[in-house]
This record gives sequence, C-alpha cells and structure tokens, in this order.
Amino acid sequence: MLDLLRKKHALWLVIFFGSMSLPQSRERDKLLDFANIQYRHLKWIAKEIVKSGQDFDWNRDSIKLSFSHSRELFEALLERLRQIGSGYPRGALFDRIRHDEEYMIWSLEHFELDVALEAFSKKLTYEGLDQKSLEALVRFLFEEIYKEYELILTYTYSQLHTDSARLGLIFEDLIYESMFHLKSFCTIAAKLGILSVPRVVMEEVYKFDDLKKFLEDGIAEELAAKEQCKALSSAIKNEELSRFFAFINYQEDYHITLMQEALEAMNDRLT
Repeated sequence: MLDLLRKKHALWLVIFFGSMSLPQSRERDKLLDFANIQYRHLKWIAKEIVKSGQDFDWNRDSIKLSFSHSRELFEALLERLRQIGSGYPRGALFDRIRHDEEYMIWSLEHFELDVALEAFSKKLTYEGLDQKSLEALVRFLFEEIYKEYELILTYTYSQLHTDSARLGLIFEDLIYESMFHLKSFCTIAAKLGILSVPRVVMEEVYKFDDLKKFLEDGIAEELAAKEQCKALSSAIKNEELSRFFAFINYQEDYHITLMQEALEAMNDRLT
C-alpha cells in the first residue's frame, strides 16, 4: 500500500501539472477534474493505511515534466494510468479507483486538443512587466508553489491523524484554499514558461510533535506571505496581476483566522 500510495502521489501531480500546462480548453478542465479525483484517491488510500494501524509518508520520486506538445502530454498520462491500473488489489475502494481511471483513459484517448505547449519553455516573458517586476514575480512563484504544495500535504496528513471533527473541518478548508492558490500560481507560472513540479517535502515538515507550534509558525508564514502579496501588488505594472495579488492578500487574512480557530480548538481540548 505504501508503494501504491507513492505511485498515486506522482500520478496526481503529473495530471495536475499537466492540466496547468494546457491553454483554456475542455481538455484542461477535464484534466483538472481528474487531478482532483486523484487527490481524493490518494487521501483514501492514506486513510486506509492509518486505519490499519500503520503510518505513511509523502515521499515520491522526483518528477520532471517537459512536454512541447499536448499530444505528448496525453500519451504520457495514458502510459502512467495503464501502468498503475495493473497493480490494484480487489475491494470496494480499488474497484472505485479502477473504474475512475478506466474513464480517464477513455477520455484521454478521445481528447482532440492538438497544440504546442509553452508552459515548460522558460520563455520568461509576461505582457506589461518590466525586468525587475518579472524577477520578483518568478521568485514569488517558485516559493509559493512549493509552499502551497507543502501545505496541502501537511494539512492532509494532520487531518488524517486527528480525531477532532472541528480540527478536521478546519484542515479541510485550508486544503481547499491551498488547492486554489496552487492552481492560480501554476497558471501564472505556465504563462511564463516556468511550470515545474515542486521538490519532495521532507517528513519532518508534516510529521511534527507539536501541532500548536506548527500552527503558530504557520500564522507567521501567512503574515509574511501577505507582505509579499502586498509588495507584488504595488510593484507590478499590470492591472490584472496587481489586483490578483491584492485578492490573494485578503484571502491570507482568513487563512490566519482559520489557523487561530484551530489553535482555539486545541486549547478547548486541553481544558
């Protein structure tokens, strides 16, 4: 199950980042739906491991994506789906996963999008940005794409290891928020030609002994992210991007509120 979890982890990421590499299209939307389903598969398998009395990690092989054409991407996804499907055990969960992926394979075989991809081209251009703004944006994206991926894994791990319904719901909200931010930042990275899968998250990041300290540190990180968003919003000479980063800045306020609620929930359990 641990080996299967790692393969599913990689499959989720390849489908998600593959979807982000496509232009707006039916195929992009479909792949993003498939990535969201793959994340649920991943979470369900992890939950089964925890229920069995074992633990899991988020280790996986390094993933490097470099597709110049949509057809290359679709063929690579088909190959991964076909390979992983041969290794599923029997049972209700894996019957569900198997049927999901049979539909994914059928859909990919019928995708019609036939375009060149620029998401991995490293072209590093964005309309209306000067060199200084561009450099600041690139640094921000590399940091924040990794951070949002790290948070998704950390909140998911924490959610699967808590018996508090209140904490579980807060983690669920934080996961959805990080999913949205990851999608948004990857969309910009793809326009710049610098889309890439983040590095592996080390175990000590999400396997911590002190949840309270993690939340307190997380609040400090969110405050720092707010400052970065404010700086980008004011420095970037592009109205769409400027307004987007202002929008993200305000969302970070509520993330802090959610993390403060999680701290309150922990304190209530201790009193």
